[in-house]
Amino acid sequence: MSVFEIRRRQRDLKRLHDECELNYQRLQQIMPDAMILGASIRVLYRDKPLSGMRLEVIEVTKYTSTVLIVADRAGPQWLPEIELKARMYRDARMAEVIEWCTDRTIPWALSEHKGMQARDEKWQWSMFLSELLSHGLHHGITELEA
Repeated sequence: MSVFEIRRRQRDLKRLHDECELNYQRLQQIMPDAMILGASIRVLYRDKPLSGMRLEVIEVTKYTSTVLIVADRAGPQWLPEIELKARMYRDARMAEVIEWCTDRTIPWALSEHKGMQARDEKWQWSMFLSELLSHGLHHGITELEA
């Protein structure tokens, strides 16, 4: 491995960590009750009142919370809902996507192509979570659920 590849990988890891820190902050803004198991919140978009996303805390441990995020179908009927699970690390103040569409677990390190996964899949899903949460913060109205 060349020095250039090592530097590029380190830079990408730094960017991934920065994005995970920002995603943690965004999740905290949308869902401040992330330490309460079963806490749920619904974000409705102002520009499309019948669409939005739902966030629910499905697991709480000593240092982490796992949040299920379901983005409503906003397009054609054949387009499925988007489901992702994000783990919030309270001690590191980071959040990462750990699963998407209920059947694709993202491994910690993608050193080779396994199945149909790309090497930068973890990065792509972190960026998608970033865009989804940013859109919810800028264009959404929150509703508390019991």
